Amino acid sequence: MAKFLATVILVSSVAFTSVSAAAATKLKVCEKAVNLGLTFYTAKECEPILTCIEPTLYNTPEDTAAIIDKGKSCVINNSMSKALPALSLYNGFNGCTDLMALLDKLTTPFMNQCKVPINKCLAVLNNCKKNNQKTGAAKQTACMNNVYGEGIAIVTKAFINKVCTALSKKMTSKEWGCCKTYAPKVVNVQGYACYNIVI
Repeated sequence: MAKFLATVILVSSVAFTSVSAAAATKLKVCEKAVNLGLTFYTAKECEPILTCIEPTLYNTPEDTAAIIDKGKSCVINNSMSKALPALSLYNGFNGCTDLMALLDKLTTPFMNQCKVPINKCLAVLNNCKKNNQKTGAAKQTACMNNVYGEGIAIVTKAFINKVCTALSKKMTSKEWGCCKTYAPKVVNVQGYACYNIVI
C-alpha cells in the first residue's frame, strides 16, 4: 500500500505541480490536487508530503527512481493517521491484482504521457537554478514555487483524463477493473470520462 499511496501522491505532486505561470506554493499545489479530485488527503495533509519530497525534486529532478523512493518514504512518514485506511486499500487492491506489478508496468507509459509537463517544469527549474540569485533553502523555495506555478497551469481535468485514458489501454480488463474499483476510494472520479472506459 505504501507504494500505491506513494504513487498516488507522487502522481499528484508531479502532475499537480502546475496553477498558472506565476509562482505557487506547496499548499496551492495540494489545493489543486484536491480540486482535481484527490479525496484520500486534504490539502493540509498533502502539504507535508510535498515538503518532504521537495529537496529531492529540486536536487535530482531527473532521477525517477530517487523521486519514487523518496516519495514512498514521505508518504509513509507523513501519513500515520491514514495507516489503517491505506493498509485496507492496499490489501484490497492486491487481492484484486498485483499492485506492484501493475505500477511497474505503468511507470514508463505514465512518464511518456507526462513528458510535456515534466520537460516544461524541468526547464523552469533549470532556468531558476541558473539565474536566481538567492542561495540555499531560499533559492530552493523560490525555484520550486516557480515550478509549481508552471505545473499547476498544465495539469487540468482534461490532461488527467488524457493520461488516464492512455494508461487504461495498457492494462488488462482485470487490472482496469481493479483500478475502477479502488480509484474512487482515493479520488473523486466524477468528471473523468476515462472512468467509464470498458476494457
